[in-house]
Amino acid sequence: MRKNAWVICCCTAVLAAFGTFFRWLQDQVCFEADTGLAVRGSIWPYAVALMIVIAAVVLAVVCFRMKNQPHTYFPDSLPAALAASPRVRTIGGIVLGALLAVGGLWLLLGSGTLASPGLQRVLAVLAIAAGAAFARQMLAPGDVETASGAVVCASMPIVLLAFWLIVNPTVCAYAVEILALCAALIASYEFAGFAYGRPKAIKSIFWSQFAAFLCITALPDDRAGGQQLMLAAIAGILLFQSYLTASNIRPAVSGPVGGAQ
Repeated sequence: MRKNAWVICCCTAVLAAFGTFFRWLQDQVCFEADTGLAVRGSIWPYAVALMIVIAAVVLAVVCFRMKNQPHTYFPDSLPAALAASPRVRTIGGIVLGALLAVGGLWLLLGSGTLASPGLQRVLAVLAIAAGAAFARQMLAPGDVETASGAVVCASMPIVLLAFWLIVNPTVCAYAVEILALCAALIASYEFAGFAYGRPKAIKSIFWSQFAAFLCITALPDDRAGGQQLMLAAIAGILLFQSYLTASNIRPAVSGPVGGAQ
C-alpha cells in the first residue's frame, strides 16, 4: 500500500524538520565550546527530548494502524519486502549506496586530522563496504531470504553502526547521535530478519523511520564532513528500504492475514 508508505515517510520528514531545527538551536546556545558539556537552564534540551518522544509516539501509532488493518499481507522475505520497479530500486540503491561510500572515502582521506585516526580509517572502510553492499542488495535482492549474498549485505550495516558507536566520543553534545546510531542499529537488525528468515515487517518499518528521524535530527551537530555524509546516507537508506517494505503491505489474496507482522 503506497499510501501508507507515503504517509509514514511524510510524518518522518515533518517530525525531522522540527527536530533538526530544535537541535540546531540547542547546538547554538546549550554547549560549552571547550568541553562540549551542556549549559544549565536552557529550554532547548527539553524541546529536543520532547520532539523525540513525540516522533516515537506518532510513528508507533501509524505503524499500529498499519498492523491492524484487516485481511492484510505482510512481506515475509527479502525479495517480497524489496519488490518494486527495477528502475526505482536500481536508482535508489546506486545513489544512496554511493553517498555512503563517498562519505566513507571522504572520512578515509581526512582521517589523519581527526582523533583516533586508526579507528576512523576502519570506520571509513566499513562505510565503503556497507555502501557497496546496499547497492548490491537493491540490484539483486536474491531469490530466497537465506541466500548467502543477501545475508552478508543485510549484515554489513549492523557491523558499520556497531563500530561507529565505539568510535563515538562520550560527551553530552553527542547524545542525539548516539541515540540515532543505536536506533539505526536496531533498525538494521530488524530489516536483516528478512534475509535471515525471521521477518517482522512492522517492527522494521517503525525502527527504520524512527532511526531516520534521529539521524536527520543529529545532522546539525559538529562532526567530520565524511561522517556527516555517512549519517545523511544512512537516513536515506533507512527511509528508502522502509518505504519499499511499507509499499508491499497489501490486501491478502486469500486467507485473513498473511506474512509476518
